[in-house]
Amino acid sequence: MSGLRHLLASLSLLLLFPNAGNKIHHKQDKDAFRGHTLRCAVKLDGYKTGFNYELLKAFGESHCDSTSITLGEDLDSLLNYLVKDSLDIIAIPAGEFTDTLGLTGITLEDSSAVWVMRHRKNANRELVRWYAGYLGSREYSDLSRRFSKSYGAPGKWQASSGVISPYDEMFKSGAKLLGWDWKLLAALAWSESKFMIQAKSPKGAMGIMQMMPVTADRFGVTNVLDPEENITAGTRYLAFLQKLLFRYAEEPEVLSWLTIAAYNSGGGRALQDLEGRERSSATQAYVEAVMRQYNIFSGKSNDTGLLSPDGLGGINPGNEDAGDQKEEHDDQEGEDIGNQDHGDVDMDGDE
Repeated sequence: MSGLRHLLASLSLLLLFPNAGNKIHHKQDKDAFRGHTLRCAVKLDGYKTGFNYELLKAFGESHCDSTSITLGEDLDSLLNYLVKDSLDIIAIPAGEFTDTLGLTGITLEDSSAVWVMRHRKNANRELVRWYAGYLGSREYSDLSRRFSKSYGAPGKWQASSGVISPYDEMFKSGAKLLGWDWKLLAALAWSESKFMIQAKSPKGAMGIMQMMPVTADRFGVTNVLDPEENITAGTRYLAFLQKLLFRYAEEPEVLSWLTIAAYNSGGGRALQDLEGRERSSATQAYVEAVMRQYNIFSGKSNDTGLLSPDGLGGINPGNEDAGDQKEEHDDQEGEDIGNQDHGDVDMDGDE
């Protein structure tokens, strides 16, 4: 059934752009993107943002020298950027596009989003050709599978499935650096952003791991929206904190607690919590929330703390619901511990 759907979607695209399959045009169409940075913006809700980000990235990697993908907020501004040739493609909800201003819209397979471009025959044909072919690829099948699941919708979460998010492989890789169960790292990320790459806190923390700008720069993030960069940098920062704090905790569980607390509020405040001085109720609540979510991911609780992808669309990732526990976050994490000698601490998190 899936193969038939892909075929029908491909045929419909080729019917809209009948010359897309013409080999005579193929080289000159592909050349429309050569020597160029593909400039894109995404204005979507929930997991649709992450899905379209990766789809646009795949197209850019196959056709362009580099790809720049940002978030968009105002539709009129995005359309204006297209007209002025400041953007190449915008991904917006399908219902928000009307055929005006000489623009072309290509509706994606699930009809939830449309990619809008200027009307340029060669470029339009090439995008349709690529998308029609990509629909039948293993890469698309894997991408679609990752983003089509109801991740722990109330009453549906099953720890035995072993699937938590679209980014599980990244969490598994990062957890090895920390010596953690990968589900604990996933629980921290859930508490930060609900796994939404577009999440932004009132204080400016961004992405799945809610990286503050100074911290992101410190750990070499060039695009905080990119999930792999964001999760890698967040993990390296956790490893940095863990090495900074390990001498203060004899038990691995205490060290994990301290590290999670420091991720939220800074190393110095985490040590104060450990010593019972000026205990931060917000940080305490944050760590408890992460551990509670870890128990859910591990099948140790019947609590239903997750939402379906559709439910996530109702969350405003730029306000109180995503990253709201970063209010105590310190851009100078770890530097407020004092003037003690902490030994050699590797900023890369390498052991």
